[in-house]
Amino acid sequence: MKKRSLSQRILGNNQVLFFLAVLISLAIWVYMSTGSSNDTVVTVSKVPIQIDLSDEMKSGGYNTYFSDNDTAYASVTVTGNRKLLGSIAEDDFIVTANASTVDNRGKYELAVSADKKSSINNFQITNCSPSKIEVMVDTESKKDFKIVSKFKYGAKDGLYASVTYNNDTITVTGPGESIRAISKVGAVTGDMENLDASKDFTADIVLYDENNQVLPKTYLTLSAETVKGTVKITPQKTVPVEAEFLNKPPALKIDDSILAIDPEKVSIAGSEEDLDRLFKVKLDAIDFSTLKNQKYNIDSLNLTVPDGYKLIDTTSVIKVNLDLSGFSSKTLTIDKFKVENLAKNFKANVTTNNLKVTFYGPKADLDKLSASKITAKIDASDSGGNAAAQELPVSFDLGDNDTCWAYGSHLASVVVESK
Repeated sequence: MKKRSLSQRILGNNQVLFFLAVLISLAIWVYMSTGSSNDTVVTVSKVPIQIDLSDEMKSGGYNTYFSDNDTAYASVTVTGNRKLLGSIAEDDFIVTANASTVDNRGKYELAVSADKKSSINNFQITNCSPSKIEVMVDTESKKDFKIVSKFKYGAKDGLYASVTYNNDTITVTGPGESIRAISKVGAVTGDMENLDASKDFTADIVLYDENNQVLPKTYLTLSAETVKGTVKITPQKTVPVEAEFLNKPPALKIDDSILAIDPEKVSIAGSEEDLDRLFKVKLDAIDFSTLKNQKYNIDSLNLTVPDGYKLIDTTSVIKVNLDLSGFSSKTLTIDKFKVENLAKNFKANVTTNNLKVTFYGPKADLDKLSASKITAKIDASDSGGNAAAQELPVSFDLGDNDTCWAYGSHLASVVVESK
């Protein structure tokens, strides 16, 4: 018979195999038992810090503000059974900052502590970090700010650059004192100059005080930390500025010796198609019935730019010099009246006997103007059929005179009644 090897003899012995099985099982049990009973250390981050102000402070509208979002959380370190701590999370703790000393607005340093909130009790809290935090206590304020561009941008010659934002308003919430310190909110990014095509960008939101100094965002919450925008490039065109008049005599010539506009031309941006249709822009109308024979320096007129266009110049107010000192004046008593725009089923009786009116215009034409040639026209369109005496507006028909004008506003008494 062939002689067996040592390993064959061992494997063939049932008692040896049984002993080995027991030994291996015991080793495994000891390992698992000692491994699961050993304490371990676990640190849980992002546990919210709670601050409970007194009822008096709450009733006064006071809130607490962390310096930034990171300081609103704590890290809690615990020691305990490895098996049990494997599932421990932020919800198993309550971290509080002691606000018992807070009795007014201001900055406070508060002690931070952690307690168990979980039904799992067989672990120990060994550390809570931070142990102290600084908070601001104040009434809450909230304000919207229009974004201003705090970077350089521009277009090549013959083009116009403008900036638009996806959202041009930033809402800032926080302590009232901090909100009041903010003068403007700016979008900050790299300069974009000499562009010949529109360009998109993303800018950081930065807070500024009244001296244009950057403010920290400590204790503040912004509706957005960045903003998307576009530097839009459009064509531009220079067009003349034209004066507009009301109640101007149709044949009265207003030339450069009488009227001067500064600036005479302005630059307008728009699409190529729109600019091809634009040849001039008009000022607010000047009412001749308010003018005498003197010089006027007017700087309160706005420039009317049609929809779809953009005035490039920094101001839409234009200076106008109007020199009427070369004209003469003449006062006449007008006693001829005519009621216009009266409904067919009504009649009117003019109770005003006459009106004393001053007229202005070229001297030669005024010399020919007489009261017999002038009719006071009464507009009865707004009379409403009221039988009582009414004061209705009057304009003047000067007959064949088309270079002179009446000064001032005039009313005539009229009784309107049913026929």
